[in-house]
Amino acid sequence: MSIAGAMRNSDRYMGSEEYIHSHNRNKNRSDQGSGMRSSVQDIFFDLIQEEREELEERMQNGGSTEPSYQIGAGSFTEREWKKLIKSVDAVQEEMRKAAERERELQKEMEETKKTQKKELCIIVYDLDGIRCIESATGICRWFIKFTDNTQYFKVQNFMEDAGEGNNSFDPAFWQSLIQ
Repeated sequence: MSIAGAMRNSDRYMGSEEYIHSHNRNKNRSDQGSGMRSSVQDIFFDLIQEEREELEERMQNGGSTEPSYQIGAGSFTEREWKKLIKSVDAVQEEMRKAAERERELQKEMEETKKTQKKELCIIVYDLDGIRCIESATGICRWFIKFTDNTQYFKVQNFMEDAGEGNNSFDPAFWQSLIQ
């Protein structure tokens, strides 16, 4: 029983002039008979003495002197509880950081895929029109049909000026060029 518990017990008996000791207390105290009446002050001192004896016994047996609280199936002192909470917080922080790294990697992979898609295409043109063809599969992504020969010459002039460094795979760009 803690000091606070002893004080609560003494508060319970305030105003009462008697207290009946349990059989265990009667065995430990040969000078008191069963049913002996005591003042509240005597009861309080008895409870404090019991707490002191329990504390001394715990210290001699290597036990903790801190009060322990029952939490679920376990019993924790405040120090043990704080240590447990810190370890849980540390694990949660690591999980948050790992999730953040995962999101960053996902974003980088998406950007890399976009870049690779652009690099894996070839712009091909002839008198019929202009096409974007995937170099790995040969599949045509889009095709713009020329309506007259001037459009062909506009594309030809642009490709000659731009050379192999042309990375415009957007059909809207080519539509605006030939208009």
